[in-house]
This record gives sequence, C-alpha cells and structure tokens, in this order.
Amino acid sequence: MAGENNNTEIVIPQLCRIWLAPVGTAAPADATVAMPPGWYTVGLFTEDSLKFNSEPNFEQVRSAQSAYPTRTFQTTDAATIEVDLQQWSGRNFKAVYGGGSITTITPSGGGAKHFKFAPPRIGGRSEIAACIEVIDGGKHYRYVVPRTMQMEGVSKDLAKTKESVLPLRLAVQGGDDTDAWYVVTDDPAFQPPAPTISTVTPSTGPLAGGTVVTIVGTNLGGVTAVTFGGTAGTALTVESITELTVTTPASTSGAKDVVVTSDGASATKTGGFTYA
Repeated sequence: MAGENNNTEIVIPQLCRIWLAPVGTAAPADATVAMPPGWYTVGLFTEDSLKFNSEPNFEQVRSAQSAYPTRTFQTTDAATIEVDLQQWSGRNFKAVYGGGSITTITPSGGGAKHFKFAPPRIGGRSEIAACIEVIDGGKHYRYVVPRTMQMEGVSKDLAKTKESVLPLRLAVQGGDDTDAWYVVTDDPAFQPPAPTISTVTPSTGPLAGGTVVTIVGTNLGGVTAVTFGGTAGTALTVESITELTVTTPASTSGAKDVVVTSDGASATKTGGFTYA
C-alpha cells in the first residue's frame, strides 16, 4: 500500500544535473520535457556535494503561566543550494562569484587568445534562475528556483592530490507574487488523494436550477468542478477540505448523478440530486 512500508517511495538520486539561466527564462513545464532555450548545465560536480536546504526561522512567545511556548510563529523563510562544481569555465566562474566580467586578451607575442575574469564589485552581483534535476529510475524531479543569488565567499583548495572544485552556494530569493521555489515531478506518490462525497444537502430542487447545495466529503480542497447529470454547476465555493457549496444548473426531471472533479480524480454520488 502506498505510503506504508512502500520501498518504491525511497528516492536514490542516481543521476543529478544543475541548470542555470538568466532570471525570467521560461521554466520547464514538467519533469521530463527538454529544458527551454536559455538554460545551460554546470556540467560535472562531485557526487556527494549537492544539497538543497530549506531553512525557515521562527520566534516563540513565552508567558508566565507556562513552561512551554504559548505561541510559535514564523518570521522569515530561506532556502539554499550547495554544490561543488568540477568543471572550470567562464560561465561557472560567473555563477560561483555572482557575476563578473570576462574580457579577451590578445598575447603580444601572438598565439592563442587569453581571457581575463574579474569578479563583480560591491553592488554588482546579479541574480540567476536555477533548476536541480534528480532522476531515480523512472521517476524525475525538478526543483525550480526562479531567482537565486550567490551570497557567500568563495574558498578554493588548490591541492596537487585532487581536483580543485568551484563551490556554488546560492541563496533562494523570493517575492509575494510567485513561488520562491517548487518541485515538479512525475512520481505517482505525489498524486493528491481522490475526493469522496458523503452527503448532498438539499438533495432535491426545481427543474429551473438555482438551488444552493452543500456537499460534504473528503479531499474536497482541490475540487474544480461539480456536475449534476453531466451539466456543470455554478458559483462553486470550496469552504474546506471536507465541504463545498455549488448552485445547481437547470435540468430535466429525475435523479441525477452528482460528480465532483479535482486534479486527475473524481467522485460520484449516484442519484445524489433529484429534480422535481
């Protein structure tokens, strides 16, 4: 049974990628579609360095009448991406240092061109968009972050005995008008539970419609449509995960099936409303 002692819900990141793009670049629509134009991969990174951290901050109210907090409230939210990049490139240097510039140098003695990277000055750091891709067999996950910024110093080990990595440390930026980050996946374990209908009240009404009906059940929070005998009701209002109201449409005489539909699932109350 899904959710209880189900080893198919254990995730082992067998393959990971990190994609970066300018802020405002179209995000992938799902977990497997080809990345839209404008995204590029950072390439190889060390196998155990990739981390995504969500770090909410809380404050507590303490009162003289209790040894425990009497109320806890969240003050801020934060999230970070950490990974050690193995490939040195101009784009990766810009990502790790939060921007900067690359200029071309023509050697005075001729030969191949040289390049100068200069890190951004104070106030010159720029935001980027990020996407972490995780694949476990047939399951795919994409952590999409519309806005991030490099907000830490950069320390590189230049040891002879191992590769020198570029430490990418991104702080998630956000706003009230969009999700600071989200995950898209084709993992069936994320499928919302199907709704159910317990009662339809009142269960009768006139042929002309216009009856305000209360439907009680479970998992009704995501319901987007209610039909009576195949005809959509109007003025649908989800009151809670267990209750919604809807106005009946006009119909013909007799008992009609009531169907509630949520994302990818539906429930039917056979003969749940009678027109008379």
